[in-house]
Amino acid sequence: MDKIRIGIVDDHSLFVSGLTLVLQQLRFSTGGIEIAFQSTESKRILFQAGDLDLLFLDLFLQDGDGLDLIKQLKEKYPQLRLIVLSMHTDVKTVREAMKRGADGFLSKSTQASELASSIQLVMAGEIFLGQDIQTISVKETKEIQTAAKPNRFNVSHHLTKREIEILELIAAGKSTKDIGSQLYISHNTVSVHRKNLMKKFGVNNSTSLIKQAFELNLLQS
Repeated sequence: MDKIRIGIVDDHSLFVSGLTLVLQQLRFSTGGIEIAFQSTESKRILFQAGDLDLLFLDLFLQDGDGLDLIKQLKEKYPQLRLIVLSMHTDVKTVREAMKRGADGFLSKSTQASELASSIQLVMAGEIFLGQDIQTISVKETKEIQTAAKPNRFNVSHHLTKREIEILELIAAGKSTKDIGSQLYISHNTVSVHRKNLMKKFGVNNSTSLIKQAFELNLLQS
């Protein structure tokens, strides 16, 4: 299994370094992790999250609002998993973070074992709330996110980041040639991805593929 590529954004460099060390010591039976991005600046992540699988994000940053950043990241990178890691765990903050698309919420007093659990469950498509996040339930979180109609990534189809990109471009009406040019890959490679997508969704044409993707909330209407 490929390593989970993880990013960390927090305005305290010492915390970023400490969390990196803790994460690097975690062990998973299903595969390892790679710390692929670290920053104390929120704006950098908007341009570099495309290669990440999971992001740990603080909410109160010196150069931006973490809540706004969640929404921007989820709109730009729907496949990205995002776990808030914050000292602020009041009801209003937790609810707002989850409404905007966060996949998990942990306090900064969390234990290493809980970090490992959060990564595994969030990457499996589940919602994760830390044990000391008593202000909101997983059930309520799912209801909030359903009401907000988030653009969620359905891992049951095991789509890759490249497949998500191609799926979105197919839905946008792009031809195989156009997709290849935009993503800097060959037309044959695009065709292979298109065939793999149809196989995963159990369809035999692009129209049915797009229809199912919308029905599964993998694409925004």
